[in-house]
Amino acid sequence: MRTYQSLSGSSNFLFEIQNRQWEGVIHSVFNRTVNIICDSGEIYTIAAEELDNAPNTLRVTELFSNQPKLLVKTPVFSQKGQLVIGEIAAINTRNAKEWHYPTINFPKKQEYSNIRIRVEQLNEWLSQVENHGGYLLNNTQRTKYEQMIHTMLLKESEQLLAYLKEKQLFQAMKQLNRVIGLGPGLTPSGDDFLVGLALIFTTTNYPYHSLKQWLINSRNEMKKRTNIISFSALDWAIKGEARERIGSFLNELFYGEDENALKSKMLAVLAIGSTSGGDMLTGMLAGIKLTMDL
Repeated sequence: MRTYQSLSGSSNFLFEIQNRQWEGVIHSVFNRTVNIICDSGEIYTIAAEELDNAPNTLRVTELFSNQPKLLVKTPVFSQKGQLVIGEIAAINTRNAKEWHYPTINFPKKQEYSNIRIRVEQLNEWLSQVENHGGYLLNNTQRTKYEQMIHTMLLKESEQLLAYLKEKQLFQAMKQLNRVIGLGPGLTPSGDDFLVGLALIFTTTNYPYHSLKQWLINSRNEMKKRTNIISFSALDWAIKGEARERIGSFLNELFYGEDENALKSKMLAVLAIGSTSGGDMLTGMLAGIKLTMDL
């Protein structure tokens, strides 16, 4: 059994491995990630070193390049500061750097005019990006199916935003069921849009507590209507956390002054998945606009 080194990990995951008897089983295996499900039903992830930090995630060197045979239902457990994967691999975490999602403060009203300018700039850049699906579909080679899904996503999410703007939260809860799970893929576009929206409503000092509470009240409904991996991202967004590059993007959008840095960080978010990054960006920008319009 070979031992690998963890470069970094979310603080809570490192604490579990180093201080508790943590155990689970492999839930799913991908090219650069392995998802583990523990007894509570929560998803944890082992990720390749080139990926960014994220909640419940451990970044590991060489594991994926060596391509060990990692199989679904293989037991995974903590032992003396290591995360042990069956009889296949052990991951040492003693020198791993703790990662925390940054605090994102929502701008004050006197800063809204500047934020509007930056959001307009982002929308202009996004309109020029070649995208093959989801909310940002602008490829001339689009299929009829992609166009149909794109149209449905826009229609249903615009109705959701309209209900939220009018504070018709009961209607918004019902409309949520038309967005969650909408679109193909492991994390449907509708779910990714809701992740982006949630990350705005859960920023520190967010001015409309009722929208944050609406999210919390919607959690169980979301869990019933999508798969566990997609729900995991939604659940963390409801807690106000996401991948490292998303936090970096939001802080740059709200408080940065460098246009090139903003574009670079936008492109880093766009690079998440096939359409997930664009869908989350759409949700974040929609949440910001909604807030400033209220």
